[in-house]
Amino acid sequence: MHDSTHKIELSDAPSFKQELRLLLTLAIPTVGAKLSHMALGFTDFVFVSKMGTEATAAISPATIFCFIVLCMGMGCVTSIQTFAAQSLGRGEPHRAAAYVWQSFYVGFFFLLLTWPAIQLMRPFWTLVGHPENVREMEIAFCEIDLWSMGLAIICVGLESFFNGIQRPAVALWSVAAAILFNALGDYALIFGKWGFPAMGIRGSALATVLAWGVRIGIMLTAFLSLKYEAAFHTRRNWRLNFGRLWEILRMGGPIGVQWFLDVTSWFVFIGLIMAKFGTETLAASNIATQLMHMSFMPAIGIGTAVASLVGHAIGAKKLALAQRHGRDGMVVTMIYMGAIGLIYWLGRYRLMAWLSTDPVVIEIGAGILLWAAVFQVFDAMGINYISALRGAGDTKWPMLYVIFHCWIIFIGGGLLMVRFAPGLGYHGPWMICTLYIILLGLTLWVRWRRGEWQRIDLFKKNDEMAGMDHAPGVPLLSADAE
Repeated sequence: MHDSTHKIELSDAPSFKQELRLLLTLAIPTVGAKLSHMALGFTDFVFVSKMGTEATAAISPATIFCFIVLCMGMGCVTSIQTFAAQSLGRGEPHRAAAYVWQSFYVGFFFLLLTWPAIQLMRPFWTLVGHPENVREMEIAFCEIDLWSMGLAIICVGLESFFNGIQRPAVALWSVAAAILFNALGDYALIFGKWGFPAMGIRGSALATVLAWGVRIGIMLTAFLSLKYEAAFHTRRNWRLNFGRLWEILRMGGPIGVQWFLDVTSWFVFIGLIMAKFGTETLAASNIATQLMHMSFMPAIGIGTAVASLVGHAIGAKKLALAQRHGRDGMVVTMIYMGAIGLIYWLGRYRLMAWLSTDPVVIEIGAGILLWAAVFQVFDAMGINYISALRGAGDTKWPMLYVIFHCWIIFIGGGLLMVRFAPGLGYHGPWMICTLYIILLGLTLWVRWRRGEWQRIDLFKKNDEMAGMDHAPGVPLLSADAE
């Protein structure tokens, strides 16, 4: 705000070159952070897969399940990005930091749930019914990894703040450090290197918990630093505030429910429907799903940048600019995911052979990647527009759309394929998966086009109570918060 040479300001009708420059300026470090998120789980997958096909079959269902447990808390605090972005656009940057502290209390609450959740692991995985050796590995991983619940939620709260104020590089560096720590921890603790005991899959889980701690340390240090305190008052408003907590839960609750049911549907699809076709199909589905992270995790990173830009524009009362951000984000995301779809199509056997030496697993996985290639562009549409809607504070209807498509079309249709078209094998459920992603992408695009999000005012009640008028929007990428 003090050095105009570092500001990027856009009118309501920027050129495509301006728009692309701004989007990429925010998206590149955000994509890096999302890829790093992927790399954390992927690192675990690669190291654990060296233990054999049974370990490969166990690690993805276990990590997906642990993420499911986290979804409600992480989804709720993700709404901090929208509050931070719109606060910045309104010229009230101090509001952005005030919401972050409430994520600590959400994290502490989930930490209290960890021990009771661990006691349920054996009966739960016994009910899932995977082969005994696979089941024991899943239980062993979850019993340790669940201790990361509170840490992960606090991390997401801090990351959402930095993304919302358009400083995604902080999150990027924190994840990069966590990846390095996690890789070293996996190597040492899984295989018993450097004097550490060989813990197998438990070692992977312990390394993950410690890596979350590294992330918190880096982001919290930045958050409390003098430059962020000067710009955003980050050391104040740390007490529990039920008003702000309620705002986070009111807007973030639907996000948490959406994440929970979305990820749960994939857990059911991979862990139960694909498991019906045998251990090789389960392992191939796990590998193919890991490879799909190459497409949708960077797309989520671009979507995070779009949500921040949309929120900033709405806070500054520039609805036409918000509309432009959503449209141009779609162009970038579709180009990227379309290119990845081509890679899946042309390089499917090489990609599978990178993570498995089992010829049956490679053949099945190559077939799955063909379906993934088909739905990439529509997945891009869904990711972009659900992110843009979140930036506007529109979370309830997208939640309902996701629930319907996940559970009626995706899971319901997948089960019908297993029951009535068994001759199609694993192709039947993956064909339904492709249909689900196409329809969901189109539905979210229609929601954005209809424009109900333009009537949402996140701060209306608070402003009426305080009798506040907000200042003009803070320019994007201003120097004072660097």
